[in-house]
Amino acid sequence: MSEADDLVREGAEEARSGFERRVAATMAILAVLFAVDSLFGHRAHTEEILNQAKASDQWAYYQAKAIRRTTNEVAAQLAQSLSTGESSATKAIDGFNQTARRYEREAADIQKQAEELEHDRDRQARLANHFDLAEIFFELALVTSSVAILTKRRAIWLGSLAAAAVGLVVALSVLPLL
Repeated sequence: MSEADDLVREGAEEARSGFERRVAATMAILAVLFAVDSLFGHRAHTEEILNQAKASDQWAYYQAKAIRRTTNEVAAQLAQSLSTGESSATKAIDGFNQTARRYEREAADIQKQAEELEHDRDRQARLANHFDLAEIFFELALVTSSVAILTKRRAIWLGSLAAAAVGLVVALSVLPLL
């Protein structure tokens, strides 16, 4: 009977050892997925911050153009109110008005660029949020895989695989956003 017990124990040990190897291999794959997802998430956050800085710069440039336009409009109005009808005053007024209109056109282009940068920033934020959510599921899968090894429970390991699958789906859901 002790020989049969030994055979059963050896079989159980081999089964556990095979289980532990499968879980360990799963954990290695999860660690790679986690690292790749983290890398993409960090890059998306960096792009989000860069686009925000660029948009802020464009809005400051837009404000500078608006101030210049207003200055030229005020100068034209002032020159007109002080004008005695001389041709030099009329030329100055026309020059101020033309410059003001040019600044207005330039400001519209700058505004469009700033809005495009904000759109890019928002897209990068959505990407980063997807990667962050996927990261949570990959972390959960890693932790539950560790628990599966400690408890020798196949159900816990299968739960970690399900969490990893959800993480992978969430990470891949960014493809339409690219």
